[in-house]
Parts: sequence; C-alpha cells; structure tokens
Amino acid sequence: MADRPRILFVATVDSHLYYFHLPFMRLLSEMGYEVEAAAGPSGFAARIESAGFHVIPFAFTKNPLDPHLLGITGQLTRLMRERRYALVHMHTPIAGFIGRYAAHRAGVPSVMYTAHGFHFHPLGRPMANRVYTMIERMAGRWTDVLIVINHEDAAAAHALLARPRLDIEYVPGVGVDTGAFVPADPGVRGRSRAQLGVTGAGLVVGWVGEFTRRKRPGDVLDMARRLAVSQPDIRFLMAGDGPLERGTRQDAVAHGLEGTVLFPGWQGDVPSFLAACDVVVSTASQEGLPRNVLEGMACGLPVIAWDIRGCRDLVVDGETGFLLPFCDIKGMCSRLDLLAHDEAKRRDMGAAGRERVMREFSQKTVIEVMGRIYAGQLNKEVG
Repeated sequence: MADRPRILFVATVDSHLYYFHLPFMRLLSEMGYEVEAAAGPSGFAARIESAGFHVIPFAFTKNPLDPHLLGITGQLTRLMRERRYALVHMHTPIAGFIGRYAAHRAGVPSVMYTAHGFHFHPLGRPMANRVYTMIERMAGRWTDVLIVINHEDAAAAHALLARPRLDIEYVPGVGVDTGAFVPADPGVRGRSRAQLGVTGAGLVVGWVGEFTRRKRPGDVLDMARRLAVSQPDIRFLMAGDGPLERGTRQDAVAHGLEGTVLFPGWQGDVPSFLAACDVVVSTASQEGLPRNVLEGMACGLPVIAWDIRGCRDLVVDGETGFLLPFCDIKGMCSRLDLLAHDEAKRRDMGAAGRERVMREFSQKTVIEVMGRIYAGQLNKEVG
C-alpha cells in the first residue's frame, strides 16, 4: 500500500540483507510499514524482491577512500528526502557511515545502526583502533539507536561512544532458525557425507566462512598438517568462497593435503553441510557474533574457536566446545584429537550448545527484542 509509512534498510551488499535481515524486514511489514532496501548489487536483489521488498541498487564499494562514495552519499540523501522514510536501519561499516550521514542531512526522524562487530577490537592495531573509534564517534552524532551484538562491544560502546540522545541497545545477534538448523538423524548424516565425499572418514571437521584474511583459512591447513599424521582418516571440509580460496586450495595441494582438506565451495544448504560434520572450528581473528558458530551449535555440534570477541559470547569452554588462545594451533589440534576419540563428549557438548542457542540466541528471541526496539522508535516518532 502506497500510503503506508516507509522504512529503509541499507547495506553495502544485498547478500547481507538477504542472509541476515529478511526476518526483520518481514516483521516491520507485518507491523504495517512499507519496507525497502538500498544495497550494492551482489546477486541477491531478485530474491529480496521476491520476498516482497523493493531493492534500490547503489554502487557501494568496500574501499572507504573511494571518491565515488561522495556521489553515493548525495544519491542516498536525495532518496531519503524523496521517500520520506520514518526510520532507516543501517548495516555494514561503509554503508552504515555513509547512510547515517545521508539520513542526518535528509532529516530522517529515526536512524538506527547495527554494529556487526566494531572494527576496533583487542586484536586490532592501536592506530587502526584509534581511527575506527574516531569514525564511530563521528557517526554516533547522526545516530538515534546503536545496536551491538556482543557484550564486549556493548561495554566499549558505553565507555567510548555514549552521548546524550543515543540509545545503545544490546541484541543477541540476528538469531538462528532452530527449526532449520537441527541435529541430523543418521539417514541425513549418511546422505550428506556421501554427497560431500567423506563416507567412511573418521572425524569430520567443518569450517564455514569467507576466504579472507580476517577468517584465517590458513589456520585450518596448519591443523590438517599436524593431524593428518596421527589421524590419517580425519577430514576437513572448508565451505565458502572469497579472495583467498584459490590460494588456500593451492597451498593444500602443495602440502599434500588433497585428500585431507576438501573444498566443497559455497553452500546454499548449510544445514545439510553441517549434517556431515562432527565438529565445527572457527579461526577468525575478528567477529561480531559469528553465525557459523551459532549454526554449528544449533545443529548439536561442539565448536572449537579462538578466544576472541563474539566467540566468547557463544562458546562455553569445556561445556559446549573449547576456546583456545588466539593462534594456538597446537591447542586446537589437541582438542580435536580429544573429540575424535570421545564420541560421548561430542554428543554432550553438542546437546549443551543447542540448548544454549535455543535459550538465548534463537531467531524467535531476537525478533521479539528487535520488535520492541522498532516499536519504541516508531511510536516515539508518531507521538
């Protein structure tokens, strides 16, 4: 209906909105709002449109120094003025900064930004941390609600970014669909292992992510080299794509790991992929609230991760999996070796992890929290 108040979601790429925010766009539609999206094209606009939401393409880049972004800022400002949005909800760093400034210039009544993990963090370089903190402080002047998705970012936001008229809200991520991500029964597990080429393997270790420096796919190869000698039947499944995928594949061949580390590519059906796995590992150096960890736990799998922000919110060390000091490859290998020989521990940890996700991080829980935040902002504007 054309006369419904409008809300705009903004992200650097449309895949981000498709994978993480459709449930919240549907929530706002059910609340009586016309929801639109502005994002850089990455092949998902048609899927978002088929879900009922108009997508306006913007040629965002991930280079913050690209002068082309100045033109994007003006285009966004004009769009927001013309469409007279009641609320805009920003996501991802580049679109989040530009979008908040455009919303400020356009006089949008309510501006929200979800920080999916601040770019300043304990493992970041001091100078970079100072720059990113300065940028967030600047953008905070154009923000009404700042949403953070882990407890460390919540503490940092209150300590470094708090100001009058800025509401800082903790929300436990974007949630996971615990009806779709479930422990696999033996039949599903067998079919998935056959499809992925690991029938008859010993421990199957799953890794899901983008092949980037931040996700550190090389750490998996380091583990595989150490464990392939003592556990020749262990298999690592590395699902995803990205700029480092080709190099990681080449490195696996160079180290004689062709049969130990397998690369099934990007997976459209992640629950089916996880059904083949016994354990999930996360090797990222920087996270907000990692979706791959949440999904592994929801599927009843123990998770081994570096002891970093975001992972600490999810993995209870020794109960739902293990947290290791950053880059402790030897320690991660020892935990994998332990789980390879203790099926009961894998089962107990996996069950504890799923119960934790059901209790605190389900999509249903997050939608309820976001519904209250949206209603508070939109009712305030109406009032």
